[in-house]
Amino acid sequence: MPANVRGRCTLVRGLILRFHCIVLLSTVLAWSGVQAAGSADADPLETLVVTASALPHSLGESFRSVAVISRDEIAVSPAASLAELLAMTPGVDVQRRGAAGVQADIGIRGASFEQTLVLLNGVPLRDPQTNHHKLNLPVPLSQIERIEIVRGPGGVNHGGFATGGLVNIITRRLDTPAFGMEVRAGEHALRQAGLFLGTGGARSSHSLGVEAKRSDGHLPDEPTDFDLRKVGYDGRLDLERGALTWGLGLDDRQFGAYKFYTADFPDQREETRTRLAYISGQWDVGAWEILPQLYWRAHEDWFQTLVGTTAFINEHETRVQGWGLSARSDAAGHATALGAGGVRERISSNALGERSRDEARLWLAHRRDLAPSSAAELSLNVVDYQAFGRYWLPGAALRHQFSASLSGYASAGRSARQPSYTELHLQTSGNRGRSELAAERSSLYEAGMRWQPGDHSLSAGLFVRRTDQLIDWARLPGNVTWLADQFGGHSSRGVELDWRWRAPLPWVEEIGLAWTSLQTRLDEDAREIKYALDVPRHTLAGHLRLSPAQHWHLGLDARFAERRDADAFWLSARLARQFGRAELFVEADNLLDRVQPEAGFAPLPGRWVAVGWRYASR
Repeated sequence: MPANVRGRCTLVRGLILRFHCIVLLSTVLAWSGVQAAGSADADPLETLVVTASALPHSLGESFRSVAVISRDEIAVSPAASLAELLAMTPGVDVQRRGAAGVQADIGIRGASFEQTLVLLNGVPLRDPQTNHHKLNLPVPLSQIERIEIVRGPGGVNHGGFATGGLVNIITRRLDTPAFGMEVRAGEHALRQAGLFLGTGGARSSHSLGVEAKRSDGHLPDEPTDFDLRKVGYDGRLDLERGALTWGLGLDDRQFGAYKFYTADFPDQREETRTRLAYISGQWDVGAWEILPQLYWRAHEDWFQTLVGTTAFINEHETRVQGWGLSARSDAAGHATALGAGGVRERISSNALGERSRDEARLWLAHRRDLAPSSAAELSLNVVDYQAFGRYWLPGAALRHQFSASLSGYASAGRSARQPSYTELHLQTSGNRGRSELAAERSSLYEAGMRWQPGDHSLSAGLFVRRTDQLIDWARLPGNVTWLADQFGGHSSRGVELDWRWRAPLPWVEEIGLAWTSLQTRLDEDAREIKYALDVPRHTLAGHLRLSPAQHWHLGLDARFAERRDADAFWLSARLARQFGRAELFVEADNLLDRVQPEAGFAPLPGRWVAVGWRYASR
């Protein structure tokens, strides 16, 4: 396509996106003026306590940009995997390789998968080899109570890895017995089964989730098959002055990795196994709440690349052991939290060697009311990386309640990330790490508002991130090998808008639109950059939840992403018929049957239809 035509197409797309935003804002303003005079009942989510922060607070009183996906939203979403579910969240970029959530990279606000932290019940899930597999979680969707997404600076109690933000997955806590099961079958010999068991009483609760999913693959002549299995268990015991929570999990995956990481040698296979164990406590000691935590994560990765008839195999085993001890006190007008933690990471690999490293951290956070409608929060995180030195990472935030339905916030923070072992030591024909890499350091700033008049909600935010010594992979045009390197002059800035309307209509349950615009700059010196510049310039997402007739539910999700090299548009649907506590459903992903990659070189499946049955006792 000629350059002038490409330029006009880009301009048209930009104008269309801006037009959507103008329509969105105008619609919200018009409707909210009517709704403000009516019911102003609080959204139940607004009173939900966000636990991912050092000082927990309700969603409506957050100092930062936070999104929450509830269990009810998960149940009616067309998304069949965690990756698909997160992809509909404003500011979150999910780049999938393969179908059904086989492998996916998650980034927030232009940050890469290495700069985004994932937690399970507050337990950080990191892998020193690479964070390509951070969504290999031993938790079926049926076991999730909610998902908290903190965009921007907000991980003071989790070290320096939450550069772009963090995702905290909270599993279900039960006070009565519960049972659920689900079966699904579809094209490409898809078959899936899941089971959920739970029990609870006055002092204890237990839940168990099991899921198995298989397919022969969407390309019959290429390795695109998969066999995924996971099991997760967690428990809770209430004590006289506190509680204990614990969990165990296993995630096992075997799949064809056709063109996952290179198009030059597309015949690839991969097998991964993730094991997780953790225990956390909570005790009330006077005016303080004491919170100890221990966790262990093991990950095994077997990767084969076939070159002609010769198989090249990389095998990696990582172990991460961590502990944390924190205390917090919440009094009238102010709250304080402080803590310490440590992590030991080990790897045994035929490609990366036998290595280990330690990390220690201390942190302090304090929140104080400045006036009846204003508050401030200050924090300091000191992280000591054994191989990369010590970093002082301050943070600050302000919040003001302008009215019962309108609030604003602003925050700033610093983060520092040490390189992964892949970035440091990988030596293959396609990728070469660099042992001289230093830690990358980022400064983050954001400001935003939340407006909830009646049945509408609108959140808007502006953000800027600047990174010194950004770690990425680069190569000169025409070269095959990617080289790990560090770059200056990096900045990302953007805007987010998220609007929802819980319509008081008999056939419309909810309408939502979200838009994210992102500008990224980097001094690349005419080199190709692997990750930092491969983020969407514009993302437009919308969802529609309908009840066209009694006991019938229809969900539609649409997402458009304008990237550097190609645009992508996804449309998914779910139609369900309720029969008491059971339902029959049909789901379709990529309804328009577009052949398009999201990450790497592997095209994702075209239209994929599945039918299923689900039962939930509660």
